[in-house]
Amino acid sequence: MRTRVIHLHEGQDRGNAQNARTGVLIDGPGSSPSAGAGGALGLLERTWSEVRKVVTSFTTAGVAVVAVDTLRQRVAASMCIAAKPGAINAGIVGRHGQCDLFLEGDPSLSLRHMVIVVEPLRDWGDAAGIDLRYRLIDLRTSSAFRDETGRRLEAATVEGPAFVFVGRYALYCFPTGGGDSAWPERATDAVAALPERIYLDERDAEPDRWKRGRHGHLAVRPSAPGPWAEGSQVHGEHRSQVITRVTSTHGPARARVDAPANDELSLGTLEISSRLGADRVRVGVEAAGRGLLLGRYSRCDTAGAASLALEKISRVHLLVVRVGDDLWAIDTASTNGVAADGQGVRVHRLRAGDELTLAEGSGAVRWQPAS
Repeated sequence: MRTRVIHLHEGQDRGNAQNARTGVLIDGPGSSPSAGAGGALGLLERTWSEVRKVVTSFTTAGVAVVAVDTLRQRVAASMCIAAKPGAINAGIVGRHGQCDLFLEGDPSLSLRHMVIVVEPLRDWGDAAGIDLRYRLIDLRTSSAFRDETGRRLEAATVEGPAFVFVGRYALYCFPTGGGDSAWPERATDAVAALPERIYLDERDAEPDRWKRGRHGHLAVRPSAPGPWAEGSQVHGEHRSQVITRVTSTHGPARARVDAPANDELSLGTLEISSRLGADRVRVGVEAAGRGLLLGRYSRCDTAGAASLALEKISRVHLLVVRVGDDLWAIDTASTNGVAADGQGVRVHRLRAGDELTLAEGSGAVRWQPAS
């Protein structure tokens, strides 16, 4: 099974990607991109035919992400990320030719801008069906991403369809696996069938709200038949009156190599080495949940680390993030890759003593859990 399916629309060519430095973005109130008449939902209606082709073509449980250019008012690229039992899956969004979702022509985007992490597939049994959750994580860029209202977000955990803006692009994220009949062909019917999107800050989220919503107590009934309407079936589950919950959180932490130890409970240490030297990054519980960035760019936690000051190491090379009880390393579309036991990896669960090689052996990262 292919775990990622990527399509470049409009004749895009990764080979012509301009991987120059990110441009300057004047970011402030009211600077969010315009989706045109009707906002995000109006743009979705105008492009629904192409969006639906992507969403319904991916029959595996997972997340389809369709990027629509708000200036050209058409689909620019798409990626589908399969959910896996017992393991995460991830796709990288950005302006670099190695990114899964390659978005060209907008200098306000970073080369490696954000990662979409599909959490391990959870099966609650026949009574509840399959539960799918995914995370949107900004790779500590200057502009991050925005929700439908224009609010700037660094990271969010999502259950259900959600729409965000990154640069001039609207990203429409849909859980998949419902087949051709899961979404209506008519754009107006599809938009009417969408669940209400509830945007919450992590500190404000009621822990049991979504659980109660799943049983129809707090959710809003869609105004037209669709995959989320009463009696419909998605991933083998009959849902009624469901909401989408988007819980915003802080993005990747600041756990720099030159930072003093603090009182945060430690999970362990990342030991980084190359021919130029060795460095250590202490990983706390909170920092691991938010994510840590490794690379030679100033926005990384390893900024200034002698061990990664090599041209073959990408500016943003690796994201280390905790999902559930496990710590994961995600290759953030690096030019020269990440390997474990001599095999290239995109996503790797870190176990005690695991060592990853970066950029064809130019550097190494070893994980040492706290004793």
